[in-house]
Amino acid sequence: MDVFTVVGAIAALIAVCIAVFLFVSQPTSRSSPWPKIKQILAYTQNVVPKKITKLYMSGCSLDDFIPVGEVTAVHDVARFFAHHGSKFSVYTIDWAQEVLVLIRHVDGVDLKAGPIFFVAQKRSATEVLCIPLEKLQAVATAVADKVANVQKIFIFLTGRCGSTLMTRLVESTSVAQAVSEPHVFTDICMALHQLKQSSQRGQSPIPRSCPTVLSSKEFTIALLRNLCTVMNYNLLMSDPRCRDVIFYKLKMDVILMADLIAGAFPSAKTIFMYRNGLEFTESLARLYFQRYVVYWAISSVECLRLWNWSGDFPDSTRCFGDNPKYSTVRHRGTISFYLYTWWAGVMQCAVDLQKKQPGYFFHAVIDYSALVNNKEKTFHLLMKKLGLRWSPEDPGEDKDKMKNALIKDSQAGTVLSAKQRSPGGRWAPDVSSRWTGPWEREYIGEVCRHAGNDITGPGFLLPGTIL
Repeated sequence: MDVFTVVGAIAALIAVCIAVFLFVSQPTSRSSPWPKIKQILAYTQNVVPKKITKLYMSGCSLDDFIPVGEVTAVHDVARFFAHHGSKFSVYTIDWAQEVLVLIRHVDGVDLKAGPIFFVAQKRSATEVLCIPLEKLQAVATAVADKVANVQKIFIFLTGRCGSTLMTRLVESTSVAQAVSEPHVFTDICMALHQLKQSSQRGQSPIPRSCPTVLSSKEFTIALLRNLCTVMNYNLLMSDPRCRDVIFYKLKMDVILMADLIAGAFPSAKTIFMYRNGLEFTESLARLYFQRYVVYWAISSVECLRLWNWSGDFPDSTRCFGDNPKYSTVRHRGTISFYLYTWWAGVMQCAVDLQKKQPGYFFHAVIDYSALVNNKEKTFHLLMKKLGLRWSPEDPGEDKDKMKNALIKDSQAGTVLSAKQRSPGGRWAPDVSSRWTGPWEREYIGEVCRHAGNDITGPGFLLPGTIL
């Protein structure tokens, strides 16, 4: 797509109309009803979820909920969680209060039924439990024996790579469970990223923005261990089958702190899932813009420097493109820039991790094409590589549930589906006309050259990929 064409004026007009619509649809800012100072005592608070249109892009915060009634102090939070932990799932970290936020959801809701765990939490929360980070060690210690045998498997990824399908397949087995995108890992990763940026700019983080748990590598590793113990306890105790192998599908940005996860959980196993760079960005463009004319118009106007839409992207999307190594890439700060640097940044991180710790990163590497071309075979190979004994013919396996996971569109009817299929619809390959062309291929090549010497292009295959 050559954006510098004689139809630029038409693109500008279309984009201006879109800009006006997006501007008037932005939610108005209001003061927060939640405390913004450090909390010493744990507490519970009944809540009502707010109506949030951008459920996926907006991140997680206590401000996602409206407090109802009075706060109830919890003096012995370790004992409280040991008795009620099956009802409270980890949601986010409030850095102002320095508390871990957990939510109790409405009875009858399965938080793992949808493709995004934190979106289900946002929609169904009825009560929050806030635990001071300084008391998290005591809480984790109180339940550690119950989860001592839990095996953790972390999925790192590029996104749009079949990872939702993978969690559906895992959930269909009797040997393992999966939680898709718990947001708390991103909360920690982005807090560390912001501290790193401040340090690079020569700024000293103010005390409130740098809690003790992030002040050193050792403290952060301890935070991750305690956090995961609490998460494991909730997931194990709330699972009807008490499956003690837990797959954690992480958001894309979390690969930036993969070394800390390795330090915190040396016996855990890891997976990397990825997709061709052009396919990844087109899939996201279809999700964001729905129609090619909208994508074309906004991309054209951005490259002509008439407008910038990428300001809507959260830090977890922008963090890779903000790396100084991309400072000379054309069209810096545009949608195309951030989408392509997002993919290239994650891929380069994966290559670096394989080089630094080949025994830990990764136990399995899965490319999207291999997965969708032969789902059953790829899943069998994955389970074998992870050392998990499983067969769909084993007693206790639900063959119908596995069959449904294999044939249905895992994202249909959700905010992650660009095709707007109704829930439960069958998956089918996309055979529509491609949105990407020579301009995109040339541009992603430029981004890859700045990413490092390893990523040769959008079709780069990571060593060890299951084919």
